[in-house]
This record gives sequence, structure tokens and C-alpha cells, in this order.
Amino acid sequence: MGPIVCATRGSEASRRTQERAIALARERGDPLIFLFVVDAAFVRMTNKDLADVVADELERLGRRLLSVAQARAREHDIDAEVAIRHGDVQQAVDDFLREVNASTLVIGAPRSSAEHPAFDPAALDEFAERIRADVGVKVIVVE
Repeated sequence: MGPIVCATRGSEASRRTQERAIALARERGDPLIFLFVVDAAFVRMTNKDLADVVADELERLGRRLLSVAQARAREHDIDAEVAIRHGDVQQAVDDFLREVNASTLVIGAPRSSAEHPAFDPAALDEFAERIRADVGVKVIVVE
């Protein structure tokens, strides 16, 4: 099978998601890749220069979060890879799944609105269904 891709942001939901992806990689013996997407579009509409600065900071944060996820995987004897992509989250995830010929995408669903989700629940379900249908990848949504 292809690699398991775990999209992560560093929230509490992401920690649960990472743990599920690690367990899945152990069960299957498939490679694991943690993915962080830098999307500064929310700033670009008002100030491109500021958006570039924000994107750089988000990438730095993403590298640190991915390092933590890798360390978490190593604690379970999993040698995970990491990747950072830029752009719209949905499109970047879609493109990355195709690029690595992934078998499974593991994504998190926040338990509360305080976790500032990247997707509202309906959008998350639509995204997962589109990935299943268009990319042919199994999607696991961790609650």
C-alpha cells in the first residue's frame, strides 16, 4: 500500500490525529508522512508584503510542529517523514496525496469551536468525501 498522510496543524485535535496515524502506520507497516500546509491567503487580500512575512512565520511554526510529530512517531519506533506545502489547504492536501500516491489520509475534527478548525464539520465531511471519490484515497477523520 502507499503511505499514510497525516495532515496536522498542532492543535489538540492534531495530537489525537497524529496518534491515530502513528498507530495505523504500526498496524500496517506503511510509511507515514506528516503534512503541514501554509495558507496565508487570509492576509494576502489586504497586504501582500505582510502575507509573505506571515507565510514565513507559519512555515517556521509548521517545521517545529512537524518536528514534534516526528518525535512522537519515533517514540513508537516509526520513522515518519514530513512535508510542508503552500497554498489553499484543500488543494495542497489533494495535490500532495496524488504526488506521493497515498493510500490513506488521516485528518482531525476538532471537539470544540475553541480549537479554531480549518474546516467546519460540513466542509470537513465534503472534503473527505471528495478525496475518497476524486483521489481514491481512504480518509479517516479522527474525532
